[in-house]
Amino acid sequence: MTLGSSGRGIAAPFRLPFLLALALCALALPGACLAAPPDLRPQMVFSSFSSNGMSELFGRILSEAYTELGYEVVIWRLPPERALIMANEGFVDGEAARVAVIEKDYPNLIRVPTPLYFNRIAVFTKRSDYDPESGFRGMGDRPVCICNGYKFLEKATTGMDRHTVASYENMLALLQNDRVEFGLAEYFDILPTLAKVKLEGIRILDKPLAVNPMYHYLNRKHADLVPAVNRVLSRMADEGRMEEIAHSMMHEFLGESLSPCPMLEAHN
Repeated sequence: MTLGSSGRGIAAPFRLPFLLALALCALALPGACLAAPPDLRPQMVFSSFSSNGMSELFGRILSEAYTELGYEVVIWRLPPERALIMANEGFVDGEAARVAVIEKDYPNLIRVPTPLYFNRIAVFTKRSDYDPESGFRGMGDRPVCICNGYKFLEKATTGMDRHTVASYENMLALLQNDRVEFGLAEYFDILPTLAKVKLEGIRILDKPLAVNPMYHYLNRKHADLVPAVNRVLSRMADEGRMEEIAHSMMHEFLGESLSPCPMLEAHN
């Protein structure tokens, strides 16, 4: 049985026990909770998909923002669908950041209007004849690869010859072995992998295939916090603080081994 956005497909008498069990399973996941040192501030717990660079970035931005409001932030890294269910059902206080495509299926999540980050879909390929201006259609019927859980890419590649993998290492291995012709990945998220894996014959196109704003979401039980959180995030964006955090992390991941990709400058 495939879980729906908020427990659809689960008989009503069994829904609450199921969701409670889901919450307990999340607590039991190794490494699920990235807790800050204990202090006296109230905690805000946010779920996030088990990504590489982006979860860390979201955690740093949100920690800084919520500290100003008097809260400690805790991030739970969970499988993508489970993270959304936990946030939507109120077992955690919200979702760290997602693209707006999730809103239709998770109605209990309220968007904080200021984007937390603009994700940039990078194209990895051995081909020299692909122009990112041609978009997804320009890939034709050639095999493409994405990582599991990326809602925008799942929707955008529907109907294509798509291979879904659990990690960026697996994606790059398929590219290296000519099993697929294109790998599609969020650039910042794949940075930690690029710092460890040598690309042989695989190039990263400078221009992003797509740029999408990602928003912080609060469960509707915290609707009264949305204006205050948005004020802080809006100021951080205007002052360039979010970009500073992202560039600092990029240098942590890459050191001097790789040059920054021009796509990091693309915002819309």
